[in-house]
Parts: sequence; structure tokens; C-alpha cells
Amino acid sequence: MSIYLETERLYMRPFEADDAHALYLLNNNPEVMRYTGDIPFKSDEEARQFAIDYVTNSQSQYVQFNMGRLAAVRKEDNAFIGWAGFKYHPKEDFIDMGYRLMQPYWGKGYATELAARVIQHGFEDHAMQEIIAHVHEDNVGSQRVVEKTGMRLSHKFLWAGKLPARHYVISKADYDHQATARN
Repeated sequence: MSIYLETERLYMRPFEADDAHALYLLNNNPEVMRYTGDIPFKSDEEARQFAIDYVTNSQSQYVQFNMGRLAAVRKEDNAFIGWAGFKYHPKEDFIDMGYRLMQPYWGKGYATELAARVIQHGFEDHAMQEIIAHVHEDNVGSQRVVEKTGMRLSHKFLWAGKLPARHYVISKADYDHQATARN
């Protein structure tokens, strides 16, 4: 089963081998990676193998749970702008919503558009009762994004025991209430 999500300006789809160079560039931009704690890819080939494995490995979240991070593509020109989606953390037993955009696409509302669609997908297609997002304490831009989607700060904590972070949450009831208020 393939996951395909759409917004007004964007669509999200599983990673493809052809995304390798864009993924490499995304994860090798120090400004993009500033608050993530992730390690950059060493090469296009490593990014290509990641893209293939992420979608096809029988142990991947995509295969096991029909969810995961999805390539975010701009409709107008099919430009890969980043990714968005869910990640299940089995050790802690929670699912977080996340996104990462290439720097030229910052400040255009894409992150909020993607995050809102991912949240809708979680509640409407996966029947989730709660969705969380972890945002680095100093990442004010991402804090604004998740707040625009209706998520609320629950508490502050140390991610991986070392990175200062904020735990945001939105419940299905809050999502439904906000949807009713919009209509």
C-alpha cells in the first residue's frame, strides 16, 4: 500500500531513489540540521540507499505501520522541498509528527501546510487519539509552525537526555473542535 497525501500546493509520497541528491543536500545543510541532532549523509549513494531502504525494508515503519516520513514535493514544478510525516518510537511508545525543509523553501508557509495535512492524516486515516511533536527549545520557527496547526505546549524536556526540547500535543477532540470552528 502506498501513501500519497496532498495539499493545495504540495504533495507527499514515499521516498524514491531519485530523491538521493536532494536528501543529501537537505541533510548536509548546517542550518537545516542545526536543531535536529541527526548525522548528515556521507554521500548521494548513502542517501539513495536510505531512500530505498526506508520504503522497502520489511522492518521499516512504512512497511510495518503504513506510515513514515514522506517526500514533500511542490506541485507547480515537482521540486523536492523536504519531507514530512510520522515516526514511531517503539522504545518510548509514541508517534511524533515531523518535517524538514530545504532552506530555500523556508518562510513560505510550506511547513505549516505539510504539518496540518500530516495531522489530518493521523486523525482521519490512522484513527490516532493524540499526535505529538518535539521541537528544539531554540527552534522558534518550528514552534510557530506546530502552534499554527493547533498543537499546544505540554512540557519541556531533554531530548535524548541532552537537547532542550518542547513537547507539543494535539488530541483528536481538540482537532475535531478546531475543525468545527473553521467551518
